Amino acid sequence: MGASIKDKVLFKVQRNLHNIQLRNAVCAFLRIFLPGAKTSSGNNFLHLKSDENKIFNDLNDGGFSDLGIALTEDQINAITKKLESFKCLDGLKEVDLNNPGKDVQLAQYSREDLTQSDEILAIANDSRILNAVSKYFGVKPTISNINCWWSFGYRESAKEAQFFHRDLDDFKFLKIFFYLTDVTNDSGPHIYVKGSHKINKLLELRRFKDEEVQNTFNPENILTLTSPKGSAFIEDTYGIHKGQLPLNGNRLLLQIQYSYLPLHVEKYMPVKSSIIKDKGYDEYINRLLFVN
Repeated sequence: MGASIKDKVLFKVQRNLHNIQLRNAVCAFLRIFLPGAKTSSGNNFLHLKSDENKIFNDLNDGGFSDLGIALTEDQINAITKKLESFKCLDGLKEVDLNNPGKDVQLAQYSREDLTQSDEILAIANDSRILNAVSKYFGVKPTISNINCWWSFGYRESAKEAQFFHRDLDDFKFLKIFFYLTDVTNDSGPHIYVKGSHKINKLLELRRFKDEEVQNTFNPENILTLTSPKGSAFIEDTYGIHKGQLPLNGNRLLLQIQYSYLPLHVEKYMPVKSSIIKDKGYDEYINRLLFVN
C-alpha cells in the first residue's frame, strides 16, 4: 500500500513539527476528514483493572495508563506457543533464540506473522481499548503496527530505543505494551516520563541522556515499569520514554500501535482474508492488516 503525494507531504511535516500545540492543531484539521470516533462492543479479551473512561483520563492527564495484569497465563502461553513457529529476526538475519550471539541486541517477529495469532488480533481489537483510544483521538483509530521483540541481557551498552527519546510516528498515536516475561529492574523495564506528552521541552528528534531527562522533568514523574508477565500499559509515546537495557535475562514484549494515519516508514501488505468479518472486527480499524 503506497503513500500518496499528500501523505508524503504530511509525513514530512509530521517529522519536522515538534511543538505540541501545533501538532494538536494539525490533528484538529485532520479530524475534519477522518471517520468519527465510534463506540465498540462485544470483544473483551483483556482482563483490565480500569474501565475505558479511566484509561482515557489517565492518557489525557499523564500520557500513560497502567492496565495491570491484562493477560492470563493461558493467553500468554497461547501467544508464545505461536511465536515458536515464527522466525525472529535481527534485521534480515534469523536469530537462534537459544544462542543469539553477543552482537545481537534485539530480535523481532514480523507483523505479517504476528497477525496470524488470533490472540494478538483479539488484543488489538479489544473493545474497551478501542473506545479509550477513539476518545483520546477524537476519531476512529487505525491499527498501524504490531510488534513483538526480544531484548537480550548481558550486553555492553544501550542502543537505539534503549535511550530516552520521543516517537514521531504520526501526528497522534498510542502504543499498548504487554510484558510476556517477568520484568524487574534488571531485566529491561520500560521507563516513561509521565506528562511529557504535553510539555514543550526536549523536543528534538534525537536520543537524550538520562541526565538531560532527570534535570528537565520532575523525578517523581519518571516511571520505571517493573511488573510480572501479563502486565500491560498504554501510552502516548510522543512523551519521553525508553526501554532500559536489560542487565541480565531477556525480555519479551508485545506492542500494538494505534494512530490517525498509516505510518509511512512501514510497507503495508494487507492479506486477503475473511477473518475480520468472521470475528466481527471493524474493517476500517484493521484495513492495513487485512482486506476482504
